[in-house]
Amino acid sequence: MKVEELSDRISTYAVEILKESGIMELFPPQVESLPFIFERKNLILAIPTAAGKTLVAEIAMIIEILRGGKCLYITPLRALANEKFENFRKWEKIGVQIGIATGDYESVEAHLANSDIVVTTAEKADSLLRNRAFWLREITCVVVDEIHMLDSEDRGHTLEVFITKMRKMKPDIWIIGLSATAPNVSEIAEWLNAKFVQSSWRPVPLYYGVLCENSLEIFGERDIKKNVNFETLVEDCIANKGGVLIFESTRKNAESLALKLSEISRYHCECRDLAEEILEENDGEMSRKLASCVEKGSAFHHAGLLIGQRKVVEKAFRDGRIKIIVATPTLAAGVNLPARRVIVKSLYRYDGYSRKIKVSEFKQMAGRAGRPGMDTFGEAIVVVSKKDKDIAIEKYINGEPEKIISKLAVETKLRFHCLSLICDGLSNLEDLIDFFNATLFAKQSDFSKFEIERVLRQLENWEMIRINDKIIPTKLGSLVSRLYIDPMTGFIFYDSLKNFDDLDELAILHLICRTPDMEKLNLKKDDEWIEDLAFRFREKLTYFPSQFSVDYEWFLTEFKTALCLYEWINEVDENRICDTFSIAPGDLRRICETAEWIAHALSRIANDFGKNFQNIETRIRYGVKEELLELVSIRNIGRVRARRLFNAGIKKKEEIVANAAKVIKLLGEKTAEKVLKDINTLES
Repeated sequence: MKVEELSDRISTYAVEILKESGIMELFPPQVESLPFIFERKNLILAIPTAAGKTLVAEIAMIIEILRGGKCLYITPLRALANEKFENFRKWEKIGVQIGIATGDYESVEAHLANSDIVVTTAEKADSLLRNRAFWLREITCVVVDEIHMLDSEDRGHTLEVFITKMRKMKPDIWIIGLSATAPNVSEIAEWLNAKFVQSSWRPVPLYYGVLCENSLEIFGERDIKKNVNFETLVEDCIANKGGVLIFESTRKNAESLALKLSEISRYHCECRDLAEEILEENDGEMSRKLASCVEKGSAFHHAGLLIGQRKVVEKAFRDGRIKIIVATPTLAAGVNLPARRVIVKSLYRYDGYSRKIKVSEFKQMAGRAGRPGMDTFGEAIVVVSKKDKDIAIEKYINGEPEKIISKLAVETKLRFHCLSLICDGLSNLEDLIDFFNATLFAKQSDFSKFEIERVLRQLENWEMIRINDKIIPTKLGSLVSRLYIDPMTGFIFYDSLKNFDDLDELAILHLICRTPDMEKLNLKKDDEWIEDLAFRFREKLTYFPSQFSVDYEWFLTEFKTALCLYEWINEVDENRICDTFSIAPGDLRRICETAEWIAHALSRIANDFGKNFQNIETRIRYGVKEELLELVSIRNIGRVRARRLFNAGIKKKEEIVANAAKVIKLLGEKTAEKVLKDINTLES
């Protein structure tokens, strides 16, 4: 079907935008979806990666906007939200306003009231509902990208509850779910009263293969069997101008393999300028290792990289400058990075113990093979030992992904959402049960009211609700819900603030790290010094269990994380912190970002006790001592430049303006010019 045939549905102007994007014809699954889109039927579209799911959603959203509607596009990750936001901005040419919401959980993002399409994550969308963002009532269409993430242990429950809330709030809301194929797509469609289109069609054929003891077998129409080693498999692809995406089981393996393979890619590219970009934000050991790889046309990719470094690597790979990426599986669901050849280096993952990956994980990685418009085929090859060869073929290559199963049936998750629902006005047990009966959880399992009653008793014990004739949220319960924190986090803060009059900065940081919302650093073999320091500061902490307690080791991980944050806010060098705590720069930034959010919640709850912890929140954001807070609030002055200015006697904004020549010497001409311009703009 030619895109011109859509003119009477989305306008000739919209068709021109599709053509400018290189879309001249619709794929078969897209054509199959259109009748349901035109009839405004709820739809689950389950087709492989690169088969055009997003385009169907875009057509649907443009049709809905032309009807006077407003659309919400939900992605599982912030990185994907940013990617989709940039992609959708092409529609601004015809007057469609695109907005994005991924930040502060307590904000209602009022400016988005004027947006026709709002891109966000499920967590942010749910927090907007909790904080009564008025414009959410104007949403008429919700697109859920990667709806199979309902199966995610971390994010699935929030997505499920948000969809249920929106359907309860607006029974006529139009829901479109986009998914990779799963065996029970029809069950998800039935839950949402939706039609479904399921297809294995791909624009670029995908061939699976197995590499076992230097013997390669590729199945299907390209039936191939030959002797080849792993390095030749990589070199052969890049010599033919293809990109190779390799999935490794651990960060360490990914880094060492990328370094090794850079000796192959170095003959096919020159990327010295990219190596310099990698080192701009950080020049620590891991960054230097990455820069060394990138200079030779390869890269590793994992959660320890800084966001800017990831962007450099991803763009260079898309542009064909970097030929090889060795990634941990986090990349599989994170960003759109197709390659001619995908190699899954291991069917095992290490999550504290060794386990085989899920079939759905394997299929998601394999689905990256084959670049539309560039490759005539894609290859997904799994490297296995002899003992795993049969299972690789039968279960992973020829088998089906696991069913999508609700992850809501966990007490901590029910507690989190029950408090939110009570704050939204559900005031008795029957109303709560009625709500949960509308979830996928209730459709897939026997649902007992006793699970809800147990959660309510816990919330009542924590003074977040009162139960009389009705269930009513307390002031604390309402605040905890709006702050989007686990009720247990709220209770830990409330209980500690009630029982401790004075907390120093390390005690406050440890309090933040005690919460279930905070990511903890793992203990290493040579971390005895953590325990020594814990004993030295034990009198100041809000909690210190017995050494014989089952919680003791967990306590040490909390204290280790607090020490990491303590060094950060006391201006210890970033690379030194990473070395001391055996983490990467991306880990440090992620930990600080989470800690800042939780510190904000602590500060809000502390206000009720007449205590002010706001400076801790700001110090975590910038990584500075209190004396630098005014300087770091100025754009282009980070923790290092602020300290340089302060030590030179320049401590305030007006002193920067009054000592312009000195500032130029300290910061350099270009940076100083930007800083002075920002100050003048703010003052005018």
